[in-house]
Amino acid sequence: WRLVVAIADVAHYVRPGTALDREARRRGNSVYLPDRVVPMLPEALSNGICSLVPGERRLALVCDMQVSAAGRVSRYRFDEAVIESRARRTYAEVAHKPGARSALFEVYRALRRRREERGALDFDSRESRLVLENGAVRQVVPEERNDAHRLIEEAMIAANVCAARRLAPLGPIYRVHEPPQSEKREQLAEALALGGVRLPADRMSPGALQAAMEAARVNARVPGWIVERLVLRSLSQARYDVANDGHFGLALPNYLHFTSPIRRYADLVTHRMIKAAARPDAAGPGAARPDSDWLGETAAAISVSERRADDVGRAVEEWLKCDFVADRVGERFAGTVTGVAEFGLFVELEGLYLQGLVHVSNLGRDWYQFVPETMSLVAERSGERYTLGDELRVELAEVSVETRRVDLVPVGRERRRAGRRGRPHGG
Repeated sequence: WRLVVAIADVAHYVRPGTALDREARRRGNSVYLPDRVVPMLPEALSNGICSLVPGERRLALVCDMQVSAAGRVSRYRFDEAVIESRARRTYAEVAHKPGARSALFEVYRALRRRREERGALDFDSRESRLVLENGAVRQVVPEERNDAHRLIEEAMIAANVCAARRLAPLGPIYRVHEPPQSEKREQLAEALALGGVRLPADRMSPGALQAAMEAARVNARVPGWIVERLVLRSLSQARYDVANDGHFGLALPNYLHFTSPIRRYADLVTHRMIKAAARPDAAGPGAARPDSDWLGETAAAISVSERRADDVGRAVEEWLKCDFVADRVGERFAGTVTGVAEFGLFVELEGLYLQGLVHVSNLGRDWYQFVPETMSLVAERSGERYTLGDELRVELAEVSVETRRVDLVPVGRERRRAGRRGRPHGG
């Protein structure tokens, strides 16, 4: 097949060294919040001339690929182009429109098979979306991914790999995801063991880890989505770097970001380098050959700004969810134990995707011992056990919107009062 991925030519408008470029580098990326986006670039660019509008021409940088039946990109080239889209489609429309499920979906299936063969990680993400009205949450709904989402993802990954190959001799900014360190590998092995799967820490390749997660999904001991969440938390955090250490999660030796220059500065730098490589005189609009020191400093800076944006996005979502349930204190909810510590249980409320804490002092009069090997709290006298994946009925006891703290108590169990004599619980 011929697969063409056309990306807005942001580098044509954002020239190196300009005030616009300096501000984009300082921001590093767009910040996505539940009710708005804080863009890396002015809206006249991000939502205007660099945004697709049916029937209007737009400048683009195109990755034109030949994809074999085995899902391998046999040839590719990059070109500057002018494109004109014919329609604006949603993911749901593409996924369920019969006419759209022809050659493009065949390409996707081939790329998907190739992904599975090389052993890339694949998570069935359990995410939610907030429905807001006048700045307040009105509903929390599950975020569902369909084949259209996966199709776009695989096409973008293919284009990113081609960009990495094209720029490898020039020393670009890579997207690096390192293998888990020794301590993290032990945590991964423990997380999988809770799902009924044994994977030695010294055999932690992406393919072996993916196979172990698939085995854990069908094991009834702990819900698969909880095991996947534990695995995700144990993985190294991806970053930008001029040293290429490969991408563990995608099982790729060379990878960088090319497909989102509107919202990521790393992609904008990639575009400039591709254009510069095509123009030896570097005289064209947006073409640039940044030096290695600048690239290294930029990679470090945008890695920090990316983590900052992720932290802000999570914090705002938690804050809004706490505000959503603040007036529901005293109500009872079904929940699932998603974490266990010496000081209590972390419980995710069903339908709200909000996590709260059942402090160990509220589990009853017994003394509970934390057993890390099984991620359990076990009562010394009665033997009662709380462990990962347990379903638990809880009452919403207290909500602090400011600190994003949610306190829960089990329903039908005596709540231990502060100050009662006896041995202190873990804290």
